[in-house]
Amino acid sequence: MDRPDPITLQDVDYGGLEQATGFLLRLAQLRVFEHFYKAMEGQDLRLGAMSALILIGHNPGIRHGMLADALSIKLAHTTKMLKGLEARGLVRRHQPAYDRRSIELRLTDAGMALMRDLQRLIALQEDLSVAVLTERERQQLRRLLGKVAGVPASPLQRPAAVAEEAATQGNPAPRRRT
Repeated sequence: MDRPDPITLQDVDYGGLEQATGFLLRLAQLRVFEHFYKAMEGQDLRLGAMSALILIGHNPGIRHGMLADALSIKLAHTTKMLKGLEARGLVRRHQPAYDRRSIELRLTDAGMALMRDLQRLIALQEDLSVAVLTERERQQLRRLLGKVAGVPASPLQRPAAVAEEAATQGNPAPRRRT
């Protein structure tokens, strides 16, 4: 049937896609990445490399395979990325005395400085990308996305997250031992 006027974005019928988690996640990802890439202009780093710098900085001594697992990146891709970070003087490999067969990753001083800068930029873009949400909604979104993604709450948020999870399931919050 012909319409008398053109369809606007508000008129679009998503045909049930508005109920599809994957579709909504993809649209949300595009919106968040739009803000993210604007904030990161001039950094000359891809998202995976930025994430790797932050994980290595907060987990000095993390092994290559564990980093790949934590980022859900193939080991071969992680190897290539780490070589690039090493070439830029941001990451160094370390062979611990207790296990001469293993290689641990650590940030250089330049890597630590860049990681701190990146974390500030990420915090700023995070505020822009979820500006339509209240603080409570932001926390709930992060908690739920973390749960779907299998990423545990940060150590500072775990007690509240455990209590909130219990409350949402109708269970009393676990009691802390004093």
